[in-house]
Amino acid sequence: MALPAFLIAALLWLGLLSPSIAQAPPATLSDNAESIAVVIGNKIYKQTSTVDFAHNDAEAIKAYLTGTLGFREQNVFLLKDATLGELTQMFGSEANPQGGKLWRSAVEGRSNVFVYYSGHGVPDLATRQPFLLPQDGNPNASESGYALQTLYRNLELVRQKIGAQRQLIVMIDACFTGETGRKGESLLAVSAPGFTPAKPRTGGGIVKLVATSGTTPANWDETQKLGLFTSRFLMGAAGLARPAGAPETGPLAWSDLQRYLKDSVEAAARRDSGREQAPEIDLASIALPVAQPVPAVARAVALARDEASWQRAKAAGERSALEGYVARCGETCQYREAAMALLLEKSRSGEAATDEQNWVRLGGSGRYEDYLKGCGTVCAYRSLAEGYLGRTDASRDPRVQDCDELAGDPADPDRREGVKGVKFARIDARAAIAACKQAAESQPQIRRLSYQLGRAYDKAERYKDALAAYDKAADAGSAAAMNNLGALYENGQGSKVDLQKAFGLYEQAAGTGNAIAMSNVGRMLQYGRGRARDEAASLRWYQKAAEAGDAFSIAKLVPAYLEGRPGFPRNPQKGFDLFRQAADKGDPIAMVSMATLIDNGFGSYFPGTSSLQMLMKALAKGEAGAAAISSSDVSEQKLKPDTIRALQRAAQKADHYSGAIDGRFNPVFVRALDGYARSLEQEH
Repeated sequence: MALPAFLIAALLWLGLLSPSIAQAPPATLSDNAESIAVVIGNKIYKQTSTVDFAHNDAEAIKAYLTGTLGFREQNVFLLKDATLGELTQMFGSEANPQGGKLWRSAVEGRSNVFVYYSGHGVPDLATRQPFLLPQDGNPNASESGYALQTLYRNLELVRQKIGAQRQLIVMIDACFTGETGRKGESLLAVSAPGFTPAKPRTGGGIVKLVATSGTTPANWDETQKLGLFTSRFLMGAAGLARPAGAPETGPLAWSDLQRYLKDSVEAAARRDSGREQAPEIDLASIALPVAQPVPAVARAVALARDEASWQRAKAAGERSALEGYVARCGETCQYREAAMALLLEKSRSGEAATDEQNWVRLGGSGRYEDYLKGCGTVCAYRSLAEGYLGRTDASRDPRVQDCDELAGDPADPDRREGVKGVKFARIDARAAIAACKQAAESQPQIRRLSYQLGRAYDKAERYKDALAAYDKAADAGSAAAMNNLGALYENGQGSKVDLQKAFGLYEQAAGTGNAIAMSNVGRMLQYGRGRARDEAASLRWYQKAAEAGDAFSIAKLVPAYLEGRPGFPRNPQKGFDLFRQAADKGDPIAMVSMATLIDNGFGSYFPGTSSLQMLMKALAKGEAGAAAISSSDVSEQKLKPDTIRALQRAAQKADHYSGAIDGRFNPVFVRALDGYARSLEQEH
C-alpha cells in the first residue's frame, strides 16, 4: 500500500525513510480537463512606472497552459492590470481565505492549479514582508498591496481541497526589492539598496517558481518582449531544458527544467544587463509534456536549436556532420554559409592535393594542355601552364567563363559577348560566389568579374562582401556596380543608410547612360531621398530613362500624361500608350496594369488586346510576372473574376493548378502561379 504524501514528508524529515524509498515516479502534468489557472499581467499602474511586457507575459503563459498543458480556455482566468479588489475576489482575503473565485472553482481530486503573476512586487520596509502590487496600489503603502503571505496561505487551503494527488504551482515573475528592473529607478520613496525581503512561510504542498531571490531585481528579455524568467521558462518547457544527449521525446523532468531555468536566467541577466538574477524553483516530483513552443518564443527556440545543431556539427568537423546540418536546418539556418564554407574548404584541400599531384605528373613532362584539361575548382598552376602555352586571352580562362555564365548581368554593357546572363533572382549564389571569387582574384583587371561577384554576394545576402566587390568594380568604372552600390547604401545593407551617398552613386552611373540609374535618380527626386524633392527634375530623369529603354520609368511617366504635369500636358491616350510601350519592352508590371485597365473599362485605349493575353505575357516573365499578377489582388482596381477563372483554367490545363476555379486569388492558386510562370519563362 502506498504511503500518504504527508506521512512520507514527515518520515523524511525525521530521517526514518531514505529518499530512494520515498521517491515516487514523477507525475506528468497532462490531465488538465478540469484544472484551473489564474494568470495575471499587471502592466499599467496608476501610481508608479509600467511593467512593459507584463501583458505579453500573461498572454504567452495562457497560450502555454491551453496549448501544451491542455487547460480549457474557460478555466484560465486572465486578469490584466488587476486591482486590489480583483485580486481579493480571485484569491480571497486574509479574513475570508475561502471567499475567492479560485477556491470555489477548484474541483476536489480533479483539478491541478496554476497561478501566474507578472508585474511589480514591493516590500514593506518595516516588516520586510513582500506584496504583489495591484494596478491601483501605492508602492509606498503596504496596505494597498496584496500580501504574498496571504496568497500562499489561501492557496494552501486550495491545495488541501484538490488533494495530494494533484499539483498546485505558483509562478511569480517579479522581484520584491523595491526596484523596477530599470537601472537606477526605484518604486519606493525611500532608497533601500541591498534590501532583502522576508520569505513568506508556506507548507510543503505548493510548488513555487520565483523569478529572483535576495537583493537582485528581475530582468526583461528585450528580444522576446517578455520577462526574462517567463521567457526562459517557456523556452525550457518547449524542450530546450533537456540535457545534451537526452531523448528528444517523452515528458520533461522537472529537475531538468529547474537546472535550465537557473543556469539560463543567470547567464542571460549577466550578459544583457550586467546584473545578477538567481531564480528560486522548488523541487517537485513532476514531469511536463513537451509540445511546439508558444508563438511568443517560437523564433528563439528555433534559433537555440539551430545553434546547438551547428555547435555539434562544427565540433564533429566531419563532412557528414556538416552536410547533415545543412540538410536538416530548415527555415532557421543561421550557419548555412559557414557550414558550406567549411565543406568547400575541405573539398578544396582535397582538390588542392590532387592539383599538386597533376602538376608534378603533367607539368614536369611539358603536358600543359593535359594539365589544364584536368583542372578542377583548384587550378593553382593555370597561369603558369598558359604562360608556357603562350596564352593571354582571359576569356578562355574557365574560371572567367564560369563566372560569366553563373552571374553575368543581362543588362550590363560590360557583359561578355555571347553570354546571355542570368536574372538576379535566378543566381545560384553558392556556385556563383565560388566561381567569381576565383575569377576576380585571377583576373583583377576585368571589372565585370568584381561586379558579378558582388551580384552573387548580394543574392546570398552577404551585404558587406557585396559592398566591397561592388566598390572595387565601381572604382574601375562599372556603371552597373555604381548603381547596385547605391542601392546598398540606400537600404542600409552592408553599411549604415546613407541616402546622399546613394544619390551620388546613382547620379554618377546615370551620367554614363545607365538607364536603371537614371530611373533611380528620378525616384530619389520624386520622394525627396538624398536630395530635396523636385517633381519636375524627377520627371525629366524618368523621361531620359524611358528613352534609354527603362520600362519602370515609362510606367512612372503615365500619371504625368493622365493628370497633366509641367512639361507634360494632359493626354490620356499618350499615357496609356506608354503602358503599351513598357509592356512591349518586357515590363510585367505594365502588362498586368494593362490587363487591369482593360477589365475596368479602358479597353478602348488598347485595341486588339485582351486582359488574359497580357496576363499570359506577364507570366512568361517568370516570378516577376507571377508576383505582379498576385499583387493586383490588393490594387485599387482589380481583375474581373472571369479573367481570373480563365487564368486558373490555363494553369490547370498546364498541370500547375488543381484547386477551385473560383475567380479568386486563393492561396493554392497564388502558389501555383509561380510554378506556372517558371515553366512559361523556360518555354520563351
